[in-house]
Formats: sequence, structure tokens, C-alpha cells
Amino acid sequence: MQKTTIVDQYGAPLSDAPQLVVAYKSGDGTIDTSSVQPLSEWNRGPRNLDLVTQAHGYALLNILTYELGMVDVDPEGLLRHKIVATLDPHVATMRVLGKIAEAVVVQECNESILANRKWGMVARRGNALHWTLDQFQAIGTGLASTQRDHPTKYNPTDTQRDVLWVRKSNAKHELLEVVRGGNSGNIAGLQIKVSQDGFKYIYRSDVARGKYEVPLVYFDLSNDYYRLANAIYNEERDVRIGVDLVRGRDISPECHDLLESYYWVVLNLVSGKLSLNNLIKDELLFDAFKKDVQEQNLSKKIVVL
Repeated sequence: MQKTTIVDQYGAPLSDAPQLVVAYKSGDGTIDTSSVQPLSEWNRGPRNLDLVTQAHGYALLNILTYELGMVDVDPEGLLRHKIVATLDPHVATMRVLGKIAEAVVVQECNESILANRKWGMVARRGNALHWTLDQFQAIGTGLASTQRDHPTKYNPTDTQRDVLWVRKSNAKHELLEVVRGGNSGNIAGLQIKVSQDGFKYIYRSDVARGKYEVPLVYFDLSNDYYRLANAIYNEERDVRIGVDLVRGRDISPECHDLLESYYWVVLNLVSGKLSLNNLIKDELLFDAFKKDVQEQNLSKKIVVL
């Protein structure tokens, strides 16, 4: 991100004050000026797809392919997705984004000790970033990596726990919620929700049901978490704001921002305005990725007698 002055087609400044913009910086340090977007527009959306795919296209393609099983190669050698489209592309997008969020949270936990402590603290309903969480690894109950490495924990139909934690030295031991004086005996975990309409998809379903086995983490892409929380508080529902219902952005602004970017990519994929083949700009990297997907698909078809 850099400061720049926005000019008109004749080069005259539109504003004397420097404005923040979002831009992609290549490996040699040069700025790609063809896809610069003012930060205000970036935050309001839609986000510039060139910027998003340059920064996150490869990571998103990895999640869709290797964690969610939504990508393969067609007979013509092109990548294709298996996202189930609906009459409303936005609805289809949000369904996929919820699964992506599960992978994003797990990935952040596995890449950062501090992030693992933060998410683990929320999952066990604790109030301290305790070092004992370093002994546990986050896994997603609906992710392919869990099906491969921890098959007994794989449960994509689990309506409560999208993310849970297993002890690194013995995966049979799961992280437990804490109560005053020790562990509660209840398995800790997180339910992940992503939406642009919390009242429709959170309030009228999960909140109305009033069942919170584990904390519900809400990534509010339309910034409506606190409005939702106030409505719940005013109705005096048995919901502990910040414990039973938690804002994803407050735990990890990085995960929230990723999901904001991924929304625009998936929406354009579902709408047919963007091809998976455009998510990786580097041709050599793209060819290697496609070859790996083809080899994996071939290995699945081989039957050992």
C-alpha cells in the first residue's frame, strides 16, 4: 500500500491531499499501476480482481482444490470448479465462503502460535492466551486434510463444530472447554459463519435456536455484528456476547480481510465472469499446479488389486 495523488486524464491532480491506495508490488519492488485502487473503494467493494488474484489467487486455488475438493481438470486440460450454482450467485458464494473460512482459520492457527492461542482461547471459552494451547493443533471437521490425517475427526455434516483442536502427541485427546477450577469435559470448538446479513442468516436461525454447544464466530462482511449483538442483548436472550457469539474480525482482522477478498473472486467464478485458470498469473506455477491436480485425479482412479 502506498500514498499517491489521484489525477485526471490530463494529469491534473484531483486532490492536493495524498490518498491511500491499494496496489500490487512485484518481486523486484515495482508497482503495477494498471490495477491501483483507492483504499476507500477497496474497503467498500467490489475489490479489484487483478489485485486480489495477484495477492491471494494461488492460496485460494489451493484451498478450493486440496481442502474442499472443488477443483479438477476437464478433458481439454483446463481447470474447472464444482461449485453448485443457484439462481442467486450470492447465495452460492456465501455457502462456499463458509467452508473457505473454516480452512482460513485452521491455516492461520497452524502457521502462528499466537493465532492458535487466540482462536483456542475463544473455543475453550477461556480468558487467557495460555501456553498449553501450543500442545494442540487446530483441524477443520470438513477439510480434506483432516480426512487424510485424522479420519476419525472428519465430519463434514457436523452442525456445531467446524474447527476443533487435537493434542499433537495424541490426536485422541481433544481440547476441552474450561470452567472455574478446571476443564468442563465438553469438547471445545468453533462454529464458523460468514454473512452479509446477520439478521437473516444468524439471528433468525442460530440465535433463535439458542443452542450454543461451542462459540459461534461470525465474520460480518457487512459490518453488522454490533447491531446484531445489541438486538440480542435487548431481547435478553441467554446468549453471552463475546463468548457464545464472537466477531471474527475482532479475533483476526487478517482472516476477515481475506474473506472480504475471496468473496469477490468466488462471486465472479460462480457468475462465470472469471475462470479458475486466471487465478495464477505465473504460467510456470500454473502449469505445475495443473499437473499436480491431474496426477492426483489419476491416482484416485487407480484400483490396487
